[in-house]
Amino acid sequence: MEPRLLTSYEKIRGNFRNGLAVVPVVRDACGGCFYSIPPQKQSEIKQHKKIIACENCGRILVDEELHNNIEVK
Repeated sequence: MEPRLLTSYEKIRGNFRNGLAVVPVVRDACGGCFYSIPPQKQSEIKQHKKIIACENCGRILVDEELHNNIEVK
């Protein structure tokens, strides 16, 4: 993992009370701030080709299926 991505991740985690830096897209909205995500961005998130951040809160967005498959530690 690139050091710049890791530092960005840690910075995002420190900015929020619940410490969530990676959130799923739930019902067409960000799982952290509930800001509406446009359909084009949702399709980009589902493709898993690049890292997409929420325009409002800056958290990293993943699709709900991937979020459910990953075990939270």
